[in-house]
Amino acid sequence: MINRYVVIAILLIVSVCSSYVLNFYFKLGYVISDKPDAWAQLGDFIGGLINPILSFMSFVFIIKSLNLQNEANLELREEVKNTRKTEKLRSFETQLFHMIGSQRASFESFKVNEVLGEKVWERFEVEAVIAIETEVQRLRVSYGDDVVIGYLEAVDPKDQIYGLTRIFYNMVKMISEKLSDSHGFCLEDRKSHYLTLINFTDFALLRLIMMIAQFMDYPSTEYLKNNLEFSSVLDEVGLNYSHY
Repeated sequence: MINRYVVIAILLIVSVCSSYVLNFYFKLGYVISDKPDAWAQLGDFIGGLINPILSFMSFVFIIKSLNLQNEANLELREEVKNTRKTEKLRSFETQLFHMIGSQRASFESFKVNEVLGEKVWERFEVEAVIAIETEVQRLRVSYGDDVVIGYLEAVDPKDQIYGLTRIFYNMVKMISEKLSDSHGFCLEDRKSHYLTLINFTDFALLRLIMMIAQFMDYPSTEYLKNNLEFSSVLDEVGLNYSHY
């Protein structure tokens, strides 16, 4: 762009000098003078014509330089913004994976008692969830939700299920709030981390949380069901709150 203006300036200067030569030398037939004062007048004439052109070109160059500087400043601000976002995201992910680790540790200690005949068996982790699912499905054949709710309350006297559900709820809430638009993030950022949470959560625990959200009216389960962004991600992976 600047080279174009330089070429235009040179052409204008050449055209000014050429017009002077054409008019006085070729058209009027004047000869080249040997008098210094004549050359001084020529210099004044050419200077009077060329100086405004050069001044205008200098003004154009200043404007172009300012525009380039503004573009550089915008790029620098965008780079700083992206750097800050990356740092915040790194800190957030560290906290998220720490909470996922705590969730895994809590699930490893999850235990229920399953009555089979006259014996009571202790079931842990995945086996505990399967035992609960089996009993809920059996109850659903003949009874309504009240009986299922009563069973879920009775099978978990130490509120382990409530604690597991609350841990999961806290992570979903943290993603929604700390990766909000007001903090410089977008829906895709949140959806990506919802998927990360789902993928790093044991599938049996996910099923248990979906079941609890379906039957129990905890503040945590109400939040999960009312979080439309998280619910849409659940739909994408084939999970919902009405499986049982």
